Amino acid sequence: MTPAGEALRQAILEALLEIDARLSGEMSAAEIHLARRGAKRARALARLAPAGLASLARNTRRIVDRARRALGAARDVEVRAKTLDALKPRLGSAHEALARLADAPPGEAGAAVEPALREELAALVRDWRLCEADGALDDIVAAAGVTYRRMRKRAKAARDGDSEALHHWRAAVVDFEYDMDFLSRFSADMKRKRRDADRLRQYLGDINDLDELCGHVRRRADPGDQVAVHDLEKAGAARRARLLARAFAIADDLLELKPAQWIRETGKSCAR
Repeated sequence: MTPAGEALRQAILEALLEIDARLSGEMSAAEIHLARRGAKRARALARLAPAGLASLARNTRRIVDRARRALGAARDVEVRAKTLDALKPRLGSAHEALARLADAPPGEAGAAVEPALREELAALVRDWRLCEADGALDDIVAAAGVTYRRMRKRAKAARDGDSEALHHWRAAVVDFEYDMDFLSRFSADMKRKRRDADRLRQYLGDINDLDELCGHVRRRADPGDQVAVHDLEKAGAARRARLLARAFAIADDLLELKPAQWIRETGKSCAR
């Protein structure tokens, strides 16, 4: 089996190359989605890097987050449309007005990654290719435990359903999902945790998409659109409540262990 440190280096490098490959293509909605997923994977895995690579890891997170945000505007338009279509049966005649409001405002930027940022991504690829692949499995598990602790803490802060708190929680869940995906090569037990984190991420993502849609429409609405906005918020609130209940049902199981116990049990599982 490939040593843990080398496996982590390769995984980070693969994520960075995924971003570069998608940015070199036609920049369709599918390519943008995959580029953003690659950026999130690279961000999460960089958090697992050993102390000796702390500077490179911080630089990686900073640059891939910039790339993810640069691609966000074009992705947001597609997500708003899909979220609105999912509510269409409950919106009736309001859907047409809401579709107009959900569309991209005049002058809203599409997907664009500046050449300088592409150069920074290329430099990251070079640096991860050249760096020393150290890092023990126990240290990687401990770093994943930090993500687990952050996810658990943010879950408690999000219990009242606040949009911003849920958004922050989801970011930690995304990191945890990628951590579990990486550790699953050392333990099959991590595959179930990855699947649970993936389901939780999807529920929280759907909630975030609803909140973003409602906020976007509310900001663009004219006085004559207020009835349609009310219909959207009413339909969205019912769906949001169902999604929130499902998210916390998964979280109650996924986050049952205290962080120290989670690290011990995960370390034993990965060492077998």
